[in-house]
Amino acid sequence: MKNLLYSTLLVLCLFTLGAFAQKPAPSPSPAPTPAAADISGKWNLQADAGGQVVDILVEIKQTGDTFTGTTTSAIGNGTIEAGKITGKTFTALLKADVQGQMVDFKMEGAVTDGTKLSGSFANAGFGSVPFSAAKEKK
Repeated sequence: MKNLLYSTLLVLCLFTLGAFAQKPAPSPSPAPTPAAADISGKWNLQADAGGQVVDILVEIKQTGDTFTGTTTSAIGNGTIEAGKITGKTFTALLKADVQGQMVDFKMEGAVTDGTKLSGSFANAGFGSVPFSAAKEKK
């Protein structure tokens, strides 16, 4: 009889503890990805190539967080491929005609206020070339 009473009390205690047991806290949600800045349109870009300023007209077409584009300058034209923008920072591949030779540059930069860009073009042979750009007014 005693064993039955102890067994019953033990089962009741276990059920009571189970009912009051706390569920583990849910894991926090990952931080939302910031919306991609809009860099579509025409930009007047100036690149500082070793003290020589090169003016480049850049036209960007953006869909969501990806973009492509074209470049036009006195030293040659080019294309912007595989562009990716996250928040206010961007990366892309610039394939540029530099005095008759096609050269690939890694393009990295940031949008400063929706109307300005800054960043650099990098290539093993040319090093890092800083640039700044202002968006053309419509």
